[in-house]
Amino acid sequence: MRYLYGIFMMLILMLAGCGGHPNAESAVDVHSSKLVQLGTRSYILAFPANYPHGTQPEHPYKLLLAFHGSGGSAAGIQKLSGFEKASNEYIVAYLQSEQVEWNEGCDCNIAHRLEADDLGFVEQVIQHVSQNYRIAAGEVYAAGFSQGALFAENVACNLSQQVKAVAVVAAPMSVQLAQKCLPTQPVSIMMVIGKSDSVLPYIGKVHENFGLISAPSAIQLFARLNQSLAEPVRKTLFNGLVELQAYTNGKQKAELYSIADGGHQWQFAGNGSTFNTTQEIIRFFNELNVPTLPASSQLVAVDGANYHVRVLGEANSGPAVVLLAGPNQNFHSDTAWFSLLQPLLAKHYRVYAIDRLGNAWSDLNTDLSYRRFAKDLGPLLTRLQEKEVVVVAFASGSIAARLFHQQHQKTIKVKGMLLIDPDVPMPQSLALYQAYPVDWYQAQLDNVLPHIASGAWNVRTQDKLNAERAVVTALIAPQYQGLMDWQYFDLVSQQRLLISHQQSRAREIASYSADLEAYQALAPLSSVPVSVIDSDFEAAEVAADFSNADTIKAWQKESNEWNRTQASIAGGEYVALVKSHHLVMLQQPEVVVQAVQHLLAK
Repeated sequence: MRYLYGIFMMLILMLAGCGGHPNAESAVDVHSSKLVQLGTRSYILAFPANYPHGTQPEHPYKLLLAFHGSGGSAAGIQKLSGFEKASNEYIVAYLQSEQVEWNEGCDCNIAHRLEADDLGFVEQVIQHVSQNYRIAAGEVYAAGFSQGALFAENVACNLSQQVKAVAVVAAPMSVQLAQKCLPTQPVSIMMVIGKSDSVLPYIGKVHENFGLISAPSAIQLFARLNQSLAEPVRKTLFNGLVELQAYTNGKQKAELYSIADGGHQWQFAGNGSTFNTTQEIIRFFNELNVPTLPASSQLVAVDGANYHVRVLGEANSGPAVVLLAGPNQNFHSDTAWFSLLQPLLAKHYRVYAIDRLGNAWSDLNTDLSYRRFAKDLGPLLTRLQEKEVVVVAFASGSIAARLFHQQHQKTIKVKGMLLIDPDVPMPQSLALYQAYPVDWYQAQLDNVLPHIASGAWNVRTQDKLNAERAVVTALIAPQYQGLMDWQYFDLVSQQRLLISHQQSRAREIASYSADLEAYQALAPLSSVPVSVIDSDFEAAEVAADFSNADTIKAWQKESNEWNRTQASIAGGEYVALVKSHHLVMLQQPEVVVQAVQHLLAK
């Protein structure tokens, strides 16, 4: 019987209502707030301390909507959260429900039976505040406690075009809403819930009228709706008080903060630490527009553009090792490929992994090419105060490596160069490289870019990334499982999902022919020791495409000969691998380490 849900929720009024919560803060400063009547309904509008009452503000503010729990009030959630006191960036609207609870989307409570248009009220409040105050475009957020948190999820599901992110405290998600939640665009969500919550249980609840899915299932649902990759980042925070389960599609985030021994409450403390929910929600909202760089990463500016650089082994002396990425069969080409090799090399060397523009967290740009990267690499290394380096280049990264040496050999001394399955500037190889899909991207780029912008390739990109992760997982030998930095791999991979990065990939492919022409003009390198690792990944391509077997075999033969000759001319090693994957750095990293050691010994 549907009335049971209302009775159930009324039982928690002493926890979720106004003024009775043990975490309630001090009385609200009435001078910073005012009650606003909007038709038959009302909300409290609260202002930060810096708001210039009586004058036009110099800058726009963000708008934060807050929803109280069952039986609660706008004044109660204001007292509980105090958002306007936590930041000078937000005007806060504390909304009052029409009924004892919100029409949260479960189709099971009093508000639903009485047809309370709570979503419509939210839209009215957004419009009303935006008409009367200076609100930044696209900067509307929502947060709720208890049953108000369930309603905040309803807002995320049905008003995603108006709300940038929501924060959910002390509630998982109703079964009914989970089954019909279809946001029209991705929305970020932060969930905070105690693992010992007995009111709206963390593990979910089975009921004939009102069921709850678990908090982990709810965050997985929003991550999936946002088209995030399946693997979350997991961290333990606040001295073990908090477990974080974080997803991202490269832009939107879905994060679950699970509180050890936490109950049905707003603030949490334990293990000698405090989780200030209000401050953490504000932090989450504020950081949505700021890329969260992985540990050991930084942005280095060159010629007005920022390059993402990850450095490990900083304390090690001697020449630095510089890792330059190239593409796999899907043309994904970034420092994710060095998630195992870089930590392994960093045991002995100072190691830089550097992303070209348009990849990982490097700036977006329309001028994307290996030629541009090679031009900027010299000044970049100078800014990092490096004068002697060993360059390790994978696949088409060889183009950047060779052009870099040609252009910057007077300022940066290259002690050695290691090429892993390099591009080969010979007729058979060049014809293959410049054929489909490169020639197609070059001809169709103006049509492809808006097609990508529509989101048409989001699903296929996600599918490819999921498949790639499965391939990489199978490549990692047992002895390297503990050293493989999966967190870094996933974070970089997630950046590939961004539409802007899908477009960058298309631009790089379209520029590839011109890169090859510049590369072809270079004579074989003899002034610097050059070693080549030559896998036999072409054999797998022959097996997968018999119709093109002769062409691939001719390419393989030509590549083998050129690789062997280049290593011989430059006094390096030629290392031929049998039954090897193209991603040598992940399958056989020890081979790369040994090759680097050999170059430095010379």
